Amino acid sequence: MGSVPNPNHCVSRIDNLIEKFAEAFPEVSHPIRVCRAPGRINLLGEHLDYNGLPVLPTTIQHDICIAFTPRDDHVIRLKNADPRFSETAFTNTEDIPPSETGAWENYCKAAIQALNRRFPSSAYRGMNLYVDGNIPTAAGLSSSSAFVVACALAYLAVSELELDKDISRIELATLLAEGEHYVGTRGGGMDQAIILLGAQNCACKIDFFPLRTERVPLFEDHVFVAAHSLVKADKTGSALQRYNAGPATCRLLTALIEHAARQAFDDEIELERLGDLWQGPLFLTHEEAEALVRSVLSEKPFSMDELSRFLNLSPQAIREKWLGALEMPPEGLPLHRRARHVLTEFHRVERGRDFLLAKDAAAFGELMSASHRSCASDYEVSCPELDELTEIARQAGALGSRMTGAGFGGYTVSLVPQAALLQFLQRVYEEYYRPRGMPPDEAHNVLWAAAPSSGAGYTPSPFS
Repeated sequence: MGSVPNPNHCVSRIDNLIEKFAEAFPEVSHPIRVCRAPGRINLLGEHLDYNGLPVLPTTIQHDICIAFTPRDDHVIRLKNADPRFSETAFTNTEDIPPSETGAWENYCKAAIQALNRRFPSSAYRGMNLYVDGNIPTAAGLSSSSAFVVACALAYLAVSELELDKDISRIELATLLAEGEHYVGTRGGGMDQAIILLGAQNCACKIDFFPLRTERVPLFEDHVFVAAHSLVKADKTGSALQRYNAGPATCRLLTALIEHAARQAFDDEIELERLGDLWQGPLFLTHEEAEALVRSVLSEKPFSMDELSRFLNLSPQAIREKWLGALEMPPEGLPLHRRARHVLTEFHRVERGRDFLLAKDAAAFGELMSASHRSCASDYEVSCPELDELTEIARQAGALGSRMTGAGFGGYTVSLVPQAALLQFLQRVYEEYYRPRGMPPDEAHNVLWAAAPSSGAGYTPSPFS
């Protein structure tokens, strides 16, 4: 379970992809090129990126590969090795209309439209794309953002633009993070940044606004093991509303704290996101930021009437400005717990980076478990299966275990001593997957040791 990809296997996969492309597009005469973008696992720092606070993810061996060629018209044609994704096509123009919510081509459209706006002299080139991915979908491993990044790399190439020359990786990551809002998700920029800037055997501490990255070596004698809860972590329909509730709530939190900061410090202070408490005009210490938050937020949930009185705005204005379609729970919004997660998770990322550098796996594992408890109880983005799986992982020998990704299902990540890996995998299978009817020979599809790969790029050297 979870071995590092064999380079020869990778080359064979690329050769196979090129053959499939030639079969799918027999009329093509242009040379076929291939690009790839890895998935990612977030080790610490959940729901922090859209608050402008740091995260600590790593790439994984699973990726999206796209074989592509330019076309002589403005049509983008997409085919997928996975039969769940139907063949489709659309016209590349200055303003590309989205398909219905959930359509897979919307992620390709997001990448192309973002680049069209960055390079307005674009000729709106068409291209043929054949997609082959092995990142589990709806699992919290960033398959959608990897697809966006891979489409962007293909489009740069057919537009005769060079990555690292015409546009830097940091600029492209920032551009695509904003561009992905096209599909309706209101996340931050973690996924695009780690996919483009990740490296083998490293995590990346990523800071935002502006985007900065620091590569941090992973433990040599411990591995991070990914385990699927078998609960789909989707971002469409009602699940999209649950996902977007986090950013909406944090925007409202920022408004409340800004209101208090103006009274305490300066009536001209403006806070765009919670991270501005530390990095913006206030430049507070952790202790000062926590004290300011405590002065604003009581431990009981906020009703709409209380929010209206505090902000001196009507409920309709509050909804239009911050909450949108987010439903107000009957008991009110638990803003204190949401803020507590953000504050403590920020601490965990900063300390986690230090523990990686100090090679202190036990301390890092404790942070992972504390992060899961915070995600579950304060941010309320876990689910019973994720809680059960992380508990089984800890009992099976993990130094720490947590959900990874936006939550509501998907994968967990656990820190396990290398010497105990096989026993750990067997016990997690026996206690979680066997009771759910999974045959032993299928466990490797949902339970595997992560092998951080290089960031996104072009082949023939996908893992160089």
